Amino acid sequence: MKNTDSFVPHAWNLRKAPFLILLVVVLAGCPVRFISNYDEKTDQAVTDLQKKVETFFVTAEGQTDPLECKYENHKVFYREAKVAVSAIELRAKATPDNHITLQHVGLLKDSLKKLEELHKINCLSAAQVAPLRSNFDSTFTAILKFELAKKRGEQ
Repeated sequence: MKNTDSFVPHAWNLRKAPFLILLVVVLAGCPVRFISNYDEKTDQAVTDLQKKVETFFVTAEGQTDPLECKYENHKVFYREAKVAVSAIELRAKATPDNHITLQHVGLLKDSLKKLEELHKINCLSAAQVAPLRSNFDSTFTAILKFELAKKRGEQ
């Protein structure tokens, strides 16, 4: 004889519970976010740094005097760029669910370090500047595209 007084859920119901909860959340219109929101300050800081890096590359391309192009003459650029990347990184770390932006900022930080190491060895030639610029542009573009996608809600 069955005991109808006690409630024993069927196994099917327990297996379907996570799906049903997700379905209720989606149907209720509650947005589920797995990444951070758009950050205007990060967008602006990355844009500002891109301008500084591009100015550096344009300057490096135009310098033909071996004394002018030496690393020692560009220490201010490297110091300011490191501070800018550090500020962007700190802001990205302080923002929850911002791991993708943090990965891109890590690439940017690494690229800047390698650029500085290369420049310490010798002046940068125009032939070296082109691929370096391309590398930095790719990283800046990735960060900005992602931030703008967040702004549009496309993530």
